[in-house]
Amino acid sequence: MLNARSASPRSAGWRAAVAGLGLAAVLVGWTPAVAQTGNWVLQKTDESTAAAKAAGTADAARDGGPVAAPTGKKIGLILLSMQSPANYRIAETAKKIGAMFGYEILICDPDFDAQRVAQCATSIVAQKPDAVLSDAHEPTTLGSALNDARDMGIPWFALVVNVSPSPALMQYGITGYEVGAVYDKWLLDEIAKRKGEGKPLKVMALGAPALGAALLAQQEQLAKDIKDRPGAELTVQHDLDLPNIVQDTLNITKQTLGQNQDLGGTWTVCDFCVPLIAQVYDSEGLTGDSRPVVGGNYTTPQSVDLIRQGKVDGVVDISFESSIYVVFDQLLQKWARDRAINTSADVFSNAYSLKFMEPYMVTKENIGSGSDIPIFGANYEDYFAAKWAAEFGVGK
Repeated sequence: MLNARSASPRSAGWRAAVAGLGLAAVLVGWTPAVAQTGNWVLQKTDESTAAAKAAGTADAARDGGPVAAPTGKKIGLILLSMQSPANYRIAETAKKIGAMFGYEILICDPDFDAQRVAQCATSIVAQKPDAVLSDAHEPTTLGSALNDARDMGIPWFALVVNVSPSPALMQYGITGYEVGAVYDKWLLDEIAKRKGEGKPLKVMALGAPALGAALLAQQEQLAKDIKDRPGAELTVQHDLDLPNIVQDTLNITKQTLGQNQDLGGTWTVCDFCVPLIAQVYDSEGLTGDSRPVVGGNYTTPQSVDLIRQGKVDGVVDISFESSIYVVFDQLLQKWARDRAINTSADVFSNAYSLKFMEPYMVTKENIGSGSDIPIFGANYEDYFAAKWAAEFGVGK
């Protein structure tokens, strides 16, 4: 997550800084029409659906069986911007679940305006919600409303990636180490396949380690994975120039390529930088084995289209949607059974019979045809549908 203070508010560079590096797809002069360019669709089979329903029904019994569904709840949701594909996914999931239980979802969209984040928090808390969710905002950016909510007994969840610790926030994201381990293995394996046995695995890395614990952790994971992989070499480690991030990406890619004709691949936490890197390789006429492997963080309609064209090789992603289901389930258990919210770091992996929020790669081999953007991993939709039907009678 980028820090909005690193560039002028509302500038193209600032919007890119806040939205990019793993959360949004924002290019200068371009506004993504997310709903029109593709839908994120959970990949299922008959077997996974049956298994998810059985697990959900079993966990409902474990949690206490049928109970009256909590009613009349209000949930606040503070986004980065609905221009962000990840935020679109989060908001749509929250609205879908809210509709299942008749809850009011209070959405505040600061639209990449740093000054409006605290205003959103104040506005949401003033409406006395029963819970608040915020997308990776650091505690300091949320202002006094965060502690006000704590004093009022309102649970507050930090979504997507872990942020700086605060007694007023519950961390419901994942770390960069988890994302990086999956991404790095795929990248180094792809470089080895393309360049051939015994050739150096040269990597150009574009990061921003000072701008958040998750990004720093992902970069640390890359350094470890390269050190542990025979023949791997971190040829360039570049911290992106946030106010000039688009031009900086183009420039460093061209420069690195000019100095390293045998470059194996590019690594970046900047999702909207992925098309820019591919653009440079296109302009140089690089194809086949001479073209470095192109990877990035999180799917966008643009990166997915380039994967289908063969210009981008893969993108690491997470089922953001599943984390929203988990948050709602924790709240439902608290409201219906007076059960404490699970605040452990392994809530996604050990609190349920299925493991949620596990990173995965989207590549040409598994992306499929058409415009849909695949979501892989545990079948959260059928699991929670079965669980909540058994517990609260929802959907019966």
